[in-house]
Amino acid sequence: MVQEVLQSCHDSLEGGHQGTNRTYHRVKADYYWIGLYADVEKHVRSCPDYCSSKSRPQLRGYSPGNVLAERQFQMVSMDFVIPLPKSWPGNTALLLFQCSFTGFVMGKAMSDTTALVVAQSFEERVYRRFGAPSLIRHDRDPRFMSEVFQAFAEMMQSRSRATLSYRP
Repeated sequence: MVQEVLQSCHDSLEGGHQGTNRTYHRVKADYYWIGLYADVEKHVRSCPDYCSSKSRPQLRGYSPGNVLAERQFQMVSMDFVIPLPKSWPGNTALLLFQCSFTGFVMGKAMSDTTALVVAQSFEERVYRRFGAPSLIRHDRDPRFMSEVFQAFAEMMQSRSRATLSYRP
């Protein structure tokens, strides 16, 4: 009787060879027995029509463009959060630094966002605490792409890599 119910709810034209969850809910609407879900799952997986048309997604691994950090502060990402309401010290921007290995985030509130101040903030927040990273990732903000910041990264013997800018 169990096989007849499963065949009518999955294999028939009305069943439509749906997946495990849809077949389970269809059976559950009219029937119940102990181990219902396991039986539905087994039946759906053994259905040749379902298996040939519905394949599981292939795990592709990491994108070749993504570089994975192997240790703390080997790779640091940075970006601005602007504009912000003016605070009482006059800050209108927030510069964020994130370790790509641990996810640790540091921020620096800023009123002046020139390339020189960005480089000084990087030295204060990242370099003095954790040393020079191997790679600095940032968007194509002119302050990060400037000669001042690029020379600073070169002085630390860090590679500077620009990612795509955010486009709403």
